[in-house]
Formats: sequence, structure tokens, C-alpha cells
Amino acid sequence: MMTSLIKGFSRASHRGPQMKDYDIVLASGAEHLQERFEELGYRVFTCEPNYDNKRIFPNEDLYVRIADVAKLADRRVVVIQACTGAGPAEEERMTTSDRLIELLLILDALSRPVEVEEIEHKKYKTTPIVPPSRVEVVLTFQPFALQDKAFKTGEAVSSRWAIDTVAKSCNKVWVINPHASDDIPWMAKLVERGVVEILDITSDLIRFGAEQFGFDDYSVITPDEGGQERFNVEGFGKSRSDSFSVELTGSVEVEGREVIIVDDLTKSGGTLLKAAERVKAQGARDVGLAVVHVLPIRDRGEELLERLFEKSGEKIVTSNTIKTKVFCEQHPHLTYNIVDTLVRVL
Repeated sequence: MMTSLIKGFSRASHRGPQMKDYDIVLASGAEHLQERFEELGYRVFTCEPNYDNKRIFPNEDLYVRIADVAKLADRRVVVIQACTGAGPAEEERMTTSDRLIELLLILDALSRPVEVEEIEHKKYKTTPIVPPSRVEVVLTFQPFALQDKAFKTGEAVSSRWAIDTVAKSCNKVWVINPHASDDIPWMAKLVERGVVEILDITSDLIRFGAEQFGFDDYSVITPDEGGQERFNVEGFGKSRSDSFSVELTGSVEVEGREVIIVDDLTKSGGTLLKAAERVKAQGARDVGLAVVHVLPIRDRGEELLERLFEKSGEKIVTSNTIKTKVFCEQHPHLTYNIVDTLVRVL
């Protein structure tokens, strides 16, 4: 776990009269959260691009620089990253691995920051800077989310490795609605040790959705068995023939009711839309959809989300754990801002 060794450094006061108790560092997957944090009075730091104005060099090496790192000296710092590949709404193509390595490089830069002075051509003087007193990480999306266990002999449990590696590089990791819940033994151990905490935004999202849909007295259901365990609500049975084809079975008591169908993740919305059709066929008066993470695939992701938005009758809400054009940019009124949960919890 990261510790701050600050003996021998000179200290300067960085606390202004209105300064919050901690500062925010946004990695590339979370920069869309900057405006809301600043509205609420937080100091926000982002990483500078390289001399090509990019975060990735032509040979695919990553570049990380926090130019104002000295302002974080002896402060509590929260680093935020979405550990999934960049979707169509983002200019620079980054993989999940890129996001994870970028995060680890940010944590390394914070653990041993230096001031660099060029004293002559290609000769530099470095002076240690006081590091932050505490560094925490918020993963708005869990890295390698679907590989949270070994499904075949010899498989790497990549999600376990990723979260364990991040936890060793900071003081605490917060994970927003991870696919790997604390029912999984390795996650349960990290939670028990206090180095990982699961942050569930489902209740906030459902309340937000009810307000947007104009629902006062409503039922909450979920499309499949996994959601029933995750959210502790009724739902259907689900079988899948491929990544985009599902069949639902069973029934729920929704006659004459307003219903919110909640799910943790979608790429195309096929399961949500089928659940909505089924609920309506079983007598629901009105139906709205709420999904924690929308995960746009690179090539057709926004097109699929636009289709989901239209077929839902514009009755769908999600969060901005991952940046999308359809929700974050085109329909922000249907996008729950996770910053509002984070500032309450952190």
C-alpha cells in the first residue's frame, strides 16, 4: 500500500479559505466529470498531453504528466478512472489495458513526484516534491470486468490481478457497481482488509429515474437471475445464444403498476428492451429503464445506444460512469451524474 514519506521535505500551506478536504485527479476515462466537480468547488487536476497533443506516442507508449503536482503536496487526493476501452465519444483510442496502465503511472507519479529543471541541453536537475498525504482511487468501471474468476483451467483472473495491483499502489480503492461483487472470495478479502470498498449507485439512479419518468408509486424489477441477486428484486430468467441474442422466461406481478427495470450493464440494450416488452405484456401501466453502466463498443456503440434510446420511448436513464455521446452529450437530463454520489460518500 502506498505511504507518504515526507520527512525532510519543506512544507507549504496549500489550503485556501474555501478549499475542500481533498483534491481530484481525473485520468483520461473520467475527464467528463470535471465540470461537475468544479461546480461543487473542488480543485481538479488532469494529465497534460505529450508534444503531439496526445496521450499515446506513435509506438503506442503511454504518456502521463501532472503538471501541477506540487499543488497536491501533503493533500488527500482522489484519482478517478474508467477502466474500459475508449468508446466513439472519445477522440483517442485507448484499450482497457491502456486505461489501467495510465492509472498506475499516475499513482507512481504521485508517490514520488519531482520538480524538473533543464540546466543545459538534455541535462536536468530533479528535486523531490512533497507527495500527497493520502491517495485513493475511484474506478468508475471495473477493469476486465467479465474475467472475475477462472472459467477454464489455466485462465488468468485478470480482474482480480488488476484491482489487487491498483490497491497495492494507493491507500484505498472505491469501485462503482463492479461485476465482481463481494460474494466473490478474492473481492471479499480485499473488502474485509479495508483496501477496497464497493460503491453502489443503484438507489440514486432509480430515484433519479423515477423523477425523470414522473413515477410516484412504482415497482423495481430486473431482467435476469444475476440482477435478482445483485439488486435483491424480482425478475425474469435469461438464456443467451450469443452476445446480442437473449430469451427471457417467467413472470412478475406488475398488473396496473409503474415499473422501473434496472440492470447493471448494457452494450446494446437488447435484454432491457425485451424485459420492457414482457413487462408491458404482463399488464404494466408504464415502464422506464435504468442501467448503471452503458458500455459503447468501439465501432457501432453509439448507434446501438441511440437505437436503445429511441426504442425505450426515451424512458431510460443511466449514469456517466463511462462517457457516451448519446447520454452524456445529447441527453444529459437522462444521465445521472455520479459526482453527486461521490462527493457525498468520499
